[in-house]
Amino acid sequence: MIYYYTENKGGFYLSLPFLNKFCYRTVISLPPSDSDRNSDHPPNSLYQRMKGMMIMPRKRQSTKSRIIKAAWNLFYKNGYDETTVEDIISASKTSKGTFYHYFKSKEGLLNTLSYLFDEKYEELAGIIDPKLSAYDKLIFLNHELFYMIETSIDVELIAYLYSAQLVTKDKRSLSDHKRFYFSWLTEIMQDGLDSGEFMDTATAEDLMNIYAMFERALLYDWSLFKGKYSLSEYSSRLLPHVLEGFINGF
Repeated sequence: MIYYYTENKGGFYLSLPFLNKFCYRTVISLPPSDSDRNSDHPPNSLYQRMKGMMIMPRKRQSTKSRIIKAAWNLFYKNGYDETTVEDIISASKTSKGTFYHYFKSKEGLLNTLSYLFDEKYEELAGIIDPKLSAYDKLIFLNHELFYMIETSIDVELIAYLYSAQLVTKDKRSLSDHKRFYFSWLTEIMQDGLDSGEFMDTATAEDLMNIYAMFERALLYDWSLFKGKYSLSEYSSRLLPHVLEGFINGF
C-alpha cells in the first residue's frame, strides 16, 4: 500500500488512498521538527517515527500470539497441508511443550483466525486518529483488515473456517460478541449516534450487527469465488452504500 505525507497546520499527516470518493484520509498526525519544516519531503527521522507508530505493537506480543502469527504466515506461504507443527515451532521460536500447552494439534490453529483479526484491530486502535468521523473510521478499518486478509491468508483456509463454523458444536469464534472487534466497533457506532452522524433509527448493536453481516457476507463470497477479485477494493466500493443507510436511517 502507498502512504502519502503532507504538511498541514503545523504537522505532517499520513494519508491513505482509499478507493472511493473519500480519497486521502488523515490517519496519524505528528508535529514537524525544524529539519522537517526546511525539507521538501519528510526526512528519515520523521519517516521512522511514523513507521514506528504504525508497526510497533501496543503491548508485548504473547507466546500464543507468536505461535498463531507464525502458523498463519506458514499456511499462506507453504500451504496448510505442507506446514508441520515442527515448522510452526521453529518459526515462532517456541518449544514443542509450549506449542502443545496452547494447542492440541495443528488443526486447533484453524479456529484462531478471529484472534488474528482482533490483533489487527488492536494494532489499528493504536494508530487511528480519534478525530476521524465514525464513517471514516469504519471505512479505514474495513480496508486495512481486508487488505491484510487478501495479502496474507490463504483463501482456502477462509473457506474451511466458514464451513467449520456452520457445523461446529463448539463456540463459533467469528460471532463471539466478547471479541475486541465487536466491543470496539460498537463503541464507534455509538459515537456516530451520539454525535448525530448516524440516524438514531437503530441502536449501536443493530448497526454493529449489520456491519458484521456485511463483512462476513463479502468474505464468504470472496471465498466462494476463490479470491478471483480484490477483497479490499470491492469492499471499498460497496461499504459506503451500507454506511449511507447508517447516515440516513433504515
